[in-house]
Amino acid sequence: MRFLRHGLVVTLLASVCSCGVTDGKVSARKEGRQAATSSATATKDGSGATATADARELYLDSLRQQALQPSVSLVHEYYSQQKAYPGGSREAVVSGFDYRTKDVRLEQSHVVVADGKTEVAWATWCQGKSQNWFWSGPGHWSLTENQCPTLTDQAWVNDGLGVGGLTEKQADTFVSQLAGYEGLINARGKILVNRAGKQYIRLEIKVTPHSYNSGSSIGAGWYLNAFKYTELDANTHPYGLLGAESPALDIVRYIDPKTLLPVYSETQDTYGDRWHMHRVEYSFGGPVNSRPRPANPTDIPQMTWQSERR
Repeated sequence: MRFLRHGLVVTLLASVCSCGVTDGKVSARKEGRQAATSSATATKDGSGATATADARELYLDSLRQQALQPSVSLVHEYYSQQKAYPGGSREAVVSGFDYRTKDVRLEQSHVVVADGKTEVAWATWCQGKSQNWFWSGPGHWSLTENQCPTLTDQAWVNDGLGVGGLTEKQADTFVSQLAGYEGLINARGKILVNRAGKQYIRLEIKVTPHSYNSGSSIGAGWYLNAFKYTELDANTHPYGLLGAESPALDIVRYIDPKTLLPVYSETQDTYGDRWHMHRVEYSFGGPVNSRPRPANPTDIPQMTWQSERR
């Protein structure tokens, strides 16, 4: 698994696409980059959103609503091998972050499924700002010198593409930059679905790598470049990508038609010969509280949403 941080993406984008760099920002040099508008205004039953906006517009508006949330709690599953999906060897993570207080919850388990057995090979656990490490060999926890979350682990505090804790202006800036990358984010489908008595909008989105000038194409890296325009430090206001530098992404995202906030997503990295799947369940606005660390991390985080085979 590779994590991409902010300083890396600026160097990467400038080198592969011959783009201009000003104050650490990479210009895509495309005309017609316009400010994002709330094109998918949510109505009481969500019908207005689905009737007037396509999947791309709804996705961008959903990213904006997500960016405005002061706190987020997530359950993740991350698969690095297609044969293991779903239910096989994976990263299983429970995370939470309050962008106001910087309170963090991070419980990560490296789950191995082999010969009919499921076990946690290693785990990390945040106790306040301290990180604890569990290794199945010695079978006990040890305190590391790392502060929680580490720079690489910060990618888990949100969904690996979105962010939270932004002001209205910052959220508009982030989304308008993404909207201006012509051909990067593409609609593939939109439908209203019912699950457990609730209605959701199911979006299908394709992130297609582009260079916007010359050289190698970049996909998800443009999200990091868009974040740079908020003028926030991605180390202190945690933001990072889960995955490689230049993947094409296939995204399924379920959103609440009233709030446009995501409730569940699947993001598949389909770049070259690589295959990764990242599943996320979301909740917003609640307190971020760490639970007591268990003696042995056998309580593997489980998701309530069924996976979609794609």
